[in-house]
Amino acid sequence: MTLQGGQSARCAVLAKGELYVALLYNSSQNDQIADVIVVWSNEAPPTHVTLPGTTGDQGPAALAFVSGTDTDFLTLSLGATSAASVDVVLVSTTMPTNTKGLINAVLPADGQLRDLPKYTRYHAVPPDGWSQLSLVDKTSQFLSFEMRRAGAIVRVVNKATGLFDGQVQKFGPTANAKGAVDIQEIPYQTFVDPALKGDGQTWVWMSADSLRNSLNGQIGLQGISVISAFLVSSKVAVKTIVRPLSPKRLKSIFTKQTK
Repeated sequence: MTLQGGQSARCAVLAKGELYVALLYNSSQNDQIADVIVVWSNEAPPTHVTLPGTTGDQGPAALAFVSGTDTDFLTLSLGATSAASVDVVLVSTTMPTNTKGLINAVLPADGQLRDLPKYTRYHAVPPDGWSQLSLVDKTSQFLSFEMRRAGAIVRVVNKATGLFDGQVQKFGPTANAKGAVDIQEIPYQTFVDPALKGDGQTWVWMSADSLRNSLNGQIGLQGISVISAFLVSSKVAVKTIVRPLSPKRLKSIFTKQTK
């Protein structure tokens, strides 16, 4: 949804134990700073997420994390005098439930690289055992994130300028706990996580970058435990077929056949 000056967006069904992230895009057509007011608790005072000015909706998202363990609601607002507009998407392993305007697709564990443009949400239950995740952008810096039910990783691949100040914010003790939300800045065009462990849970991956920077971002998932098992079993089978017979065994077989 899109917020204009004086408008609010509220979600009041946050589930205990689940981590959420609000993607906040400055969609102002002019170079207008957007100051988003965040309320996540009736005890904690409102706080702010500031989105730098941009022209023609070309900026990356700010990411605001909160856990349903600490609250059951999240409210995002623009002040009445704000001339900005902000696009908001709330994401978790179960959200958004209304995917209108999004590409929501399963990420197959087939090792193929797929485009990861803006507003594309991939999800998967990785196969049991080990899988390998790849993120690639050979043209520009690329910002994306990975989520599980109670944790997230924000990744900047092909890092150039890195994150802007306050681009990733965490609200509440659970989201701020060590290991709940990690940030990885990778100075290379390709990132590989060779040890993604499937455990029956859902994983989510999504771009958080601008439309332009997301054009060349790609993602791939490959189940490597299955491949390893296949290679091992194939190797055993080949050994069984081509194992040479001893001269004694050959003589025994020849003698039996000529009697």
